Amino acid sequence: MKLDKLTAETMQLIEEMALHHENQGLSRIAGRIIGLLMVSQEPLSSEQIATTLQVSLGSVSTNIRILLKFGFAEKKSVTGDRVSYYIMAPNAIEEEILQNLERILSLKNVIEKGMQIESLKQSDLVMQRFHEMLEGIELYRESLNQMLVEWKSRRM
Repeated sequence: MKLDKLTAETMQLIEEMALHHENQGLSRIAGRIIGLLMVSQEPLSSEQIATTLQVSLGSVSTNIRILLKFGFAEKKSVTGDRVSYYIMAPNAIEEEILQNLERILSLKNVIEKGMQIESLKQSDLVMQRFHEMLEGIELYRESLNQMLVEWKSRRM
């Protein structure tokens, strides 16, 4: 979609994308940028993003760096143009799955540390909670790994 053709309905979708990503720990502006990149048919400059979303260029710059780091956006250059442009990363969903794997493995490490604390080992209830968490974590990890394999096979 061309930037000058963004409808109120599309802008509402971008805002819903922003709220979703804000609930996942990103800033609302980062979520808006993801939404805008998703609906854009062309690479966008920071200035185009800032103007369209009515936010500061500094905010766009800060959030674009985060999105590049997390693999949600990619930088594109145009020959003869010194401006950087950005697109939605083609493998953004794969990055999302990998980040979920990292988060769940981090939680697993915390739970396993908790299971080593002598005073907590004395409580059957606490140990039961830890074991149930580990069981759920393992199921989630296996599901994410299967999803990643399936996604990669569909993309080929």
